[in-house]
Amino acid sequence: MGVNFRRSIRMKLFTYMLSTILIFAALLLGFNTFFAEKYYIHHKKNTLMTISKELEAYIEDYGQESGIEKGREFFKETSLVNKINSLEKKLGGTIVIGNGRGEVYYPAENMHGGMIAGPVHYDMRIPPHGKFEEWRRQDENSFFMITKDPGYDINTLRYQIQREDGLILLIWVPMAEISENASLSNRFTFFIGLFTVLLTAVLTLLISGKFTKPIKEMNDITGRMSRLDFTKTLQIHTKDELGELSQSINELSSALGEAIGKLSQDINRERHMEKLRREFVANVSHELKTPVFLIQGYAEGLRANIADNAKRRDFYCDVIMEETDKMDALIKELLDLSRLEQEGFAVEKESFDFSEDLKEQLDKYQKVLKEKGLCLKTDIQDGVVIDADRQRSGQVITNFVMNAINYADEKKQLKVSLMQDICKGKAVLSVYNSSPPIPEEEFPRLWQSFYKLNQARTREDTGTGLGLSIVRAIQESQGFSYGVYNTEGGVVFWCDFEIGKKN
Repeated sequence: MGVNFRRSIRMKLFTYMLSTILIFAALLLGFNTFFAEKYYIHHKKNTLMTISKELEAYIEDYGQESGIEKGREFFKETSLVNKINSLEKKLGGTIVIGNGRGEVYYPAENMHGGMIAGPVHYDMRIPPHGKFEEWRRQDENSFFMITKDPGYDINTLRYQIQREDGLILLIWVPMAEISENASLSNRFTFFIGLFTVLLTAVLTLLISGKFTKPIKEMNDITGRMSRLDFTKTLQIHTKDELGELSQSINELSSALGEAIGKLSQDINRERHMEKLRREFVANVSHELKTPVFLIQGYAEGLRANIADNAKRRDFYCDVIMEETDKMDALIKELLDLSRLEQEGFAVEKESFDFSEDLKEQLDKYQKVLKEKGLCLKTDIQDGVVIDADRQRSGQVITNFVMNAINYADEKKQLKVSLMQDICKGKAVLSVYNSSPPIPEEEFPRLWQSFYKLNQARTREDTGTGLGLSIVRAIQESQGFSYGVYNTEGGVVFWCDFEIGKKN
């Protein structure tokens, strides 16, 4: 089930970041609104004080150099006037110089209308009379005052200094410039804040989406893992914690997939082995039941003296001995197969002439072939040397030939071939018998214990049903191949061996 977008990490991250920016923008706008103008005024006061110190220093230096008394004529000096004019332009305000008697020395032509509305205040200890918004004494000889200029009907910030030599310096600037700057700063801050909020919202959506995408992928993969689906892996290759977590999840998924796959194989193998064990027990019981029944029947007949003459007693004994031999052969093959299928079975390989061994083995079957009327053809390459377990390889020949003899049809044709493939380093033994084709889906089952194509299992069937199983076990223990295929008019069973070195 997907997470609701409003509850998702992406939405939470977007909300947190946007809220932080909004709070920051609101604080910035609030500080700018309530404190910007005060800051500008404070800054302007420092500027007025700096200008006044620079002007005092220049007046003092010029007075010492010129030797002129600081009066009306002194402030008509061109260099001094130019200096004061440059300070006014630098300040963006007005400078008035006079004395305590109300005389104005600068500007000489009274271009500013003199000290309008009595700007000079002689008692520095108390505020002046009249209307003013603010008056604050800076020290014993100076003060700041915000008041309206009657000539221009504007508020001004004024700084007045009374020097020890009787000169009074008045420097003032219009408050409109300060208020305008503060208002402009507020508007600029508002638009910048609005732009920042919008930009942050867009960037936060993009960044949060990029940040939460790998988390969503991890959630999808872990969900698949919970459903035992390990086919998909994370494709996150960043060099951070998410990349490391992604790699760990992939490793966990791979390990779990392998473990569960192996467990599933083990379970299937156990089920298959259990099925084979049940079939094996059933088959062994079936194979032993008939000879045991016959032995028991004929033995009871002998004990009851049913056989009333020597000939019948000999017949009964022959049946008992024949069935006993069959049981003995079956038990020996079962023990042999069990040893072959045990882990760690020792294979004693050696190099020997397999062609000669094959010919000797086939000579032993001439009597059986003649009795059954079978025609055996051979195509055996001379001097084929193989590297294998000699005894077990002879057992392979025996089981293949007996299987061909037992299942040859009315055409009664057999053919044994031995060829070596130098390129592949293999010698291939093939045993053909004429018979109807075997369905290919039955091929794997031919190598199982007690499997017979004729499931009726009548007494006319020969063999124990273990011959091909023993061939399979021998070949697998030696690391060699084996198989079966249909051909024209019959079936071919084959196996290969590793070519050995000739002595």
